[in-house]
Amino acid sequence: MHIRTLVARITLVGLLTLGLSACGSGSGISVDGQRIDVHAGRVSIRDRGGSTAEIEGNGDLGIAGKTVPLTPAQRMLTTRYFTQAQVIVFDGKQTGWAGAHMAGSVVGSLFSALFHDDSRIIGDTARAQAARLDGQVDRLCGAIGALRVTQDQLAARLPAFVPYAAIDQRSVKSCFVNAHASNS
Repeated sequence: MHIRTLVARITLVGLLTLGLSACGSGSGISVDGQRIDVHAGRVSIRDRGGSTAEIEGNGDLGIAGKTVPLTPAQRMLTTRYFTQAQVIVFDGKQTGWAGAHMAGSVVGSLFSALFHDDSRIIGDTARAQAARLDGQVDRLCGAIGALRVTQDQLAARLPAFVPYAAIDQRSVKSCFVNAHASNS
C-alpha cells in the first residue's frame, strides 16, 4: 500500500471517529436516515418518521412517550441492546482517540525521516499504525454487528420495536468495507 494512502487512511479514520469522542456525555450513530443516540442513562432510537423509542439502563422501553410492558425475555434483550450501544460509543471514542494519536505518530515520523534522511521511517510507522487501527475498527464493526443481532431478536419478539430496527446486514457489511476500502 502506498505511504500516502496509509497516512490519509489513518488521518481519515481518526478524524471521522474522533467526532464521537468530542460529544460529551451523549453520542450517536446514524444509520440510513435513522439515529441511535446514546446517553449515560438511556438509548434513544429515532425512526424515519421522527417517532422515538427509548431504552433505559434497566431495560425499560418507551415508544412515542408511552411505557411498553415487557416480558422477562424482552427485558433481557432491551438491557442487552442498551449495553451494546454503550459499548459501541465507548469503542468509537477509543478508536477516534487512537486514530488521532496514530495520525500524530505518523506526522512525527515524517520529521524523524527528514532529520535522518530516511523515508522508510514514514512507511514503517504508517504500516504499523494502520495495522493497529484496523484491529480497533474491526472490533467496532463487530460490535455494530452484535447490536444488529440483538435488535433483530428484539424486533422478532416485540413487533412495536420493528420501526426502530435501524441496523441491517448491509450497514454492518458497509462498516467493514468502508473501514478497509483503502486496502485494495
